[in-house]
Amino acid sequence: MKPYSVEIFRPDFTMVGNTNVNEVTYKEDYLASDENTITVLALPGIEKQDFIRISRGSEEYAGVVTEIGYGTDRSKRLQTISYKPLVELLNTGILFDVNAQGQGTLEDFICDRIRETFIENPDTLQNISGLSVAVTSGTPDWSLHITPAESGGHYNIVNLMDSVIVPAMQKYGILVKAALDIQNREIHITVGQTGDSVLTIEADLPNIIKKSVTIKQVSADINKLVLYDAADYVATRTYYLHPDLGYDTYDRDRITPAVCELQAVQHEEGSSFESAAIRAAHDKFSGLAYSNLIELTMANDDGLVKPEQMEFGQQVEIISDGVAYRSILTGRERGKNTKLVFGTVRLDLTKILRRSGNG
Repeated sequence: MKPYSVEIFRPDFTMVGNTNVNEVTYKEDYLASDENTITVLALPGIEKQDFIRISRGSEEYAGVVTEIGYGTDRSKRLQTISYKPLVELLNTGILFDVNAQGQGTLEDFICDRIRETFIENPDTLQNISGLSVAVTSGTPDWSLHITPAESGGHYNIVNLMDSVIVPAMQKYGILVKAALDIQNREIHITVGQTGDSVLTIEADLPNIIKKSVTIKQVSADINKLVLYDAADYVATRTYYLHPDLGYDTYDRDRITPAVCELQAVQHEEGSSFESAAIRAAHDKFSGLAYSNLIELTMANDDGLVKPEQMEFGQQVEIISDGVAYRSILTGRERGKNTKLVFGTVRLDLTKILRRSGNG
């Protein structure tokens, strides 16, 4: 089989060196800052923050070098290169104006923060060479529930990845992707929704080599939400959470015992209580739909699931042992086979999940 090409480039896209390897194992978790390693014959001059590109045919991985180690094998000088996904370039703190929540679209807000931090920064040494950013969708009426650092203020310092980019995917299906374009000396960032299509996967079919399903129990959490119009406290709307973690206004197929929460919902002049109530219910219940960890292993070229075509944020309905679970693609590992990781729960105690910092 054709080997993988391993290429190293400086942040200004100047080539440092290249070599080949026969096998590559790659993992990426949108919810955590995962690191990959690859061992090659030693290449001189590699530095932290260099770009690495690993490719074979249409298969390609790109990242940012984080560590370089050395060793020997049968008198050959070897090098272990650790790297993180390219999107880790955006792992930085930003000054967040909490009053900006709900203004414009969330995609534009993310792009503006990337531009001011990495493209148009007055400190030109902080700008990333060749970086461009573009939106592919628009999500209005957004909120990430970030509050001021001080009472009466309207600013907080948060991490762009942990508090903005990852919650945007979990709550609104907005994915931030990074692509390395060596030929044109560019890094392309795109920000947009993954779409609302739901892919059905039969986990008990023979093409699934291995499966693991872990469901977070939510029966003790709030499962009934009664919303009042804060303008008059007369108009109300009630939402119910169901055992499949879906929610609506229908009093059927309830979780028991009922655990109720009351909220007063405010809305601006010109907007309706109904639309404000929908947003409040979404804020309360939407994240629960993905409170699971489902891992499915299949062949790299599986013709039914087509794992190489699936993007983070893809909504799925996974049918296992006759039960349907709603989830979302958040991680993947590829080696001799592909393991797709769905949901927002992780059991690996060594994995540090991104958590929204909120003062």
